[in-house]
Amino acid sequence: MDTAPASELTSKQMRSAIYALAMPIVGTNLLLRGVGLVDTALIGHIAASSQAAVGMSQWIISLMMALMQGVALGGTIAVANYTGARDEKNRLASADTVLWLGVASSIFITIFGLIFTRAIALAMGATPELLKMVLSYMLIMNLFFLSKGMIQVVSGIFQGFGDTKTPFRVIVAVNIVHIIIAYPLTFGAFGFPRLEILGVAIASGLSESMGAAFLIYLAYRKNLIRFRYYSKERLKSIVTLGTPVFGERVLTTIMQMVYTRMVLATSVSAYAAHSIGIMIEAISFLPGTGFSQAATTLVGQQLGAQQPKRARRYGNQAIVVGFTMMGIIGLSFWFFPKLWMMMFSNDSEVIRYGIIYCKVAAFIQVPMGLTMVLAGSLRGAGQTRWVMYSTLIGGWVFRIPFAYLVSSVWHLSIVYIWLAMPLDWVVRSAVLFFKYSDSRWHENTTLRKKTRDE
Repeated sequence: MDTAPASELTSKQMRSAIYALAMPIVGTNLLLRGVGLVDTALIGHIAASSQAAVGMSQWIISLMMALMQGVALGGTIAVANYTGARDEKNRLASADTVLWLGVASSIFITIFGLIFTRAIALAMGATPELLKMVLSYMLIMNLFFLSKGMIQVVSGIFQGFGDTKTPFRVIVAVNIVHIIIAYPLTFGAFGFPRLEILGVAIASGLSESMGAAFLIYLAYRKNLIRFRYYSKERLKSIVTLGTPVFGERVLTTIMQMVYTRMVLATSVSAYAAHSIGIMIEAISFLPGTGFSQAATTLVGQQLGAQQPKRARRYGNQAIVVGFTMMGIIGLSFWFFPKLWMMMFSNDSEVIRYGIIYCKVAAFIQVPMGLTMVLAGSLRGAGQTRWVMYSTLIGGWVFRIPFAYLVSSVWHLSIVYIWLAMPLDWVVRSAVLFFKYSDSRWHENTTLRKKTRDE
């Protein structure tokens, strides 16, 4: 890590450092998303109801992953901070502690999923046909959840240390294995049984199990984890940092479930288009997510090294490049919506709705990119609560009430329900920009307090 005075680093040098961290993260997230994209593409050529079932299952998985994301991000911030401070003892203690916390959390979530999947699906408005398919798909996903959770947590440890290439390479292998397994199991090719929705679930579970095992092995080999350290102080720090992240993810996922139910009430085709649209739109998330996570790492490392001015400059550079790239990708949603939709469905009604969704999504890319990278910078400074506040205000104070009014009170078309999305992201970006503009945005973080005390 560079320890030169902030004035010696040019903007170009900072952008190079950001790109070096962000691009493997973008690739990793694309490939992690690639498992879902492959599943959606395969199921899209079977039936709209199967596609809707996978889409609903993905929301349930998102709710389950909220806890793992909180654990992982708390670990990332802790590891980044102690990496910047060149404190190997606390870095290893943080990494091992978050690893054990991740195992315990994954087991808890597996049990939760096995018990409550039916209730969640019914709460989302699943019809009897959809419910049957969701339960079949989620049974397999629940049984393999430990692997999914470990990929999230161990990747976070690598990221906090500043190594984003290793998780990327592992996820490349995961996707290759997934594709090799998924196609024959879904369609019954090459002598395999035709399992349809069960086939894609089994392929996901097997490929992610392989990836999790290999990632843990590499982390041990690179001396990022040792399996023997556990610190109550580090656990307290990780929980303090990760709890707002968990809260934010839960708020987001439940908000999306409520919002999705409003969409489902219009028609199954509209819901299928909504599910595909979100999957497609997630591609534009990738640069924003990559630069957000890079900002978390770099800001955390610089604050650990007691370089707040440089931390601010890294945050500023990440904001510029992040939302610019997302805006460029968003243009393709506006000019080529039909092409995007035809990649994932051959149902004419689904494509018709999907084109409308893509047009709306094109307008939210810049505020979404700004929100993501601001959130990453603030998380790196330990300000995870503010990200949760922005989600609460944008999603629950603005998006859900607006969508309810246009759907249930004014009985307007699906287009107006989808217009609640840009409103949400503009509000979130405004809340985070307000905090980031505060000169004390980086002060009083949990880890910096403990670093000074120790």
